[in-house]
Amino acid sequence: MLDGIKHIFFVGIKGVAMANLAVFLKKAGKIVTGSDIDEEFITDRLLKKNKINWSKDFSLKNLPKEIDLIVYSAANKGLQNSQLIEGKKRGYKLISQAELLGLIMKEFELRIAISGCHGKTTTSSLLAYTLNKLGAYPSYIVGVPFFTDYQGGDFQKGKYFVVEADEYGINPPYDLTPKFHKLDPDYIICTNIDFDHPDVYKNLNETKQAFLKFFDNKKLFLDIDNKNIKEIYHKLNKKNVTTYGFSLNAEFQIINPIIDSEGSSFEISGIGKFKISLYGKMNVSNAASVIVVLHKMGYKSKEIQKAISQFKGSERRFEQKYQESDTYLFDDYAHHPTEIEATIEAARERFKGRRILVIFQPHTFSRTKFLLKEFSETLSKADYTFLLPIFSSSRENRGDFKITTDDIINISSKKNLLRFHNVFELLSKLQKVLKKGDIIFTMGAGSVYKLKDVIARIIKHGKWNIKEEVDLYHYLTLRTHVIAEYFIDAETREDIVSAKKFSIEKKLPIFLFGGGSNVAITRKKIYGLVIKNSYIKKTVVAETNEYVDINVSSGYPVSLLINKTIDRGLSGFEYHKGLPGTVGGAVAMNSKWTRPITYFSDNLIYAYLVDNKGRVKKVTRKYFKFAYDYSILKDTREFVLEAVFRMKKEDPEVLKKRAEVALNYRKQTQPHGISSSGCFFKNISIEEKLKLDVPTTSAGYLIDKAGMKGYTVGDFYVSKLHANFIINKGQGKREELLKIISDIKERVKLKFGIELEEEVVVV
Repeated sequence: MLDGIKHIFFVGIKGVAMANLAVFLKKAGKIVTGSDIDEEFITDRLLKKNKINWSKDFSLKNLPKEIDLIVYSAANKGLQNSQLIEGKKRGYKLISQAELLGLIMKEFELRIAISGCHGKTTTSSLLAYTLNKLGAYPSYIVGVPFFTDYQGGDFQKGKYFVVEADEYGINPPYDLTPKFHKLDPDYIICTNIDFDHPDVYKNLNETKQAFLKFFDNKKLFLDIDNKNIKEIYHKLNKKNVTTYGFSLNAEFQIINPIIDSEGSSFEISGIGKFKISLYGKMNVSNAASVIVVLHKMGYKSKEIQKAISQFKGSERRFEQKYQESDTYLFDDYAHHPTEIEATIEAARERFKGRRILVIFQPHTFSRTKFLLKEFSETLSKADYTFLLPIFSSSRENRGDFKITTDDIINISSKKNLLRFHNVFELLSKLQKVLKKGDIIFTMGAGSVYKLKDVIARIIKHGKWNIKEEVDLYHYLTLRTHVIAEYFIDAETREDIVSAKKFSIEKKLPIFLFGGGSNVAITRKKIYGLVIKNSYIKKTVVAETNEYVDINVSSGYPVSLLINKTIDRGLSGFEYHKGLPGTVGGAVAMNSKWTRPITYFSDNLIYAYLVDNKGRVKKVTRKYFKFAYDYSILKDTREFVLEAVFRMKKEDPEVLKKRAEVALNYRKQTQPHGISSSGCFFKNISIEEKLKLDVPTTSAGYLIDKAGMKGYTVGDFYVSKLHANFIINKGQGKREELLKIISDIKERVKLKFGIELEEEVVVV
């Protein structure tokens, strides 16, 4: 296969079709690498499972020097991508994903393509699944990373090749050639024809013509129930056409469909009775197409029924994500009015008498504009539809369209369509609307599926974790009483990003903290939004014989991380044993230990931040401009989301000894088990030390020599063990804290002529 081609590089490897093709080619014995943006995609797990590596940007330095073929798609600027331009200069062969798929197909004895504007992913997955269960072991490439028991692309020993045939353009707007025109199948299933891509086709008629050209001189299996298929039927060679459907005119008619909580059962005339674990009339039609094709291929009815019955569906197709008692959360890729309507109808058939709540994210401005009326009508068929802002395609210019989700609502007479500017607002409303027994869908082709964890939390606890008028006493290590006007305990990446966006849009002040150490709040109340960072996640990014790269979330407790890395034999944090707080704070404040001098950020490679426009960006270590108790984040006010560290492999026992030495020194020199925010003031500079002729740069030394050890104001006092610690006996008041801070600074200035600067964040 592809003789002479060894190393294949995919530009935009994380697109579903590209990722599955990459997996297929690796299984066929090729070396496969690629590039893509760093944002999390649903294909990340698929690529990692198959040990396919990719660079996380499109820089030219990441384009390998020895490549036999570069594959591209319409995503990431298509042929205008910098890596493709450079590849062409170097003389590498370039090929579109569609053209490569066409070449691969020619290698197989019987080629089956599944086309249609809706349902082709479920149908192609079902056909590949059933052929596998029948022992045919087909090769296949479908439009989803995973489906029941299988991944979305595979190269196997069988003679069949199953492919999802996409009607989208090869490289819009430069090349509008339909991708499926590059395929040459023997059999074609067409589930339906519809107007779905206004950025490729001018109108429905042009879409029909594209399908007619694809159909030319092929054996066709058509759903005759579809209005648009019926309208072109007279143009086809009837000798090549087999029809199926609920219609009396279908050659293979679907009879007596029954849809219940267990799935769908039906009969196909001339073949037999069947039961599937899918729901809705559209899925019955999809299954019928597979059954008819297999029947024509010579498989017996009982064999097909046994093989097809256990198919549970594909990722993002009516996929159950969570259940708590009688309340369900599903995710569905539906992004066209026809698909939305089919999903809602299937849900009503399965869950009779229950409320259907849809959280919908429109995909592309062009589709929303051209199908505005249809979107409004179908979305209103749910009991509630929560509308998020339109998820734009990188291939369209937002400025060319004057369309928002408001327009979907404005043309509807129904009151069940609700528009939200951001996820934060939506979830706040959802927690008020949700009732036990509701059926919830995240729906759309964008990033809406990422809300599953926080929605599951609302289902489980009856509310999101946003609260009003919260006393932060128990969250702060200094144990002071302060009220947050709005408070969110952010447990996920999405929580933090959404909260940041909400604060920007509502022009609310925002304050984020992690473990509650290294902060002293002197106000009675913090107005705006306070975020407690409880985002705890740790993953291995890369590993060699010498080191391991780990991605650690910003809310990860430093003490826990140190224990975990020591146990695994990873060096880099052991001298920070006993350091309070979280990873985000330790990076932002550039936490330091002096025996030996080591900074928490020493092993940092890169990090992910949320900027002041609510955008996630990746930055290298250089960006932080680390200095003593300083990083650039103090000035930019950006938030750390995740940090990636390179950890050297060492003997765990050696690391434990280092950590114990550091911890014991902390215990001997610093107070423990008390209410304190840590070292309160920054140490002085070397120049100041020399000028003052003192033996150390320690701020604690200056405070001690100023006679402040043990100094008390109300319930606050200066530690007798380490004078740079202000301790709260238990009921310290803000006025007392302000006075003891002022008194310390005044006494030190009086004795040494120097102004102490706070190390902790004083709010």
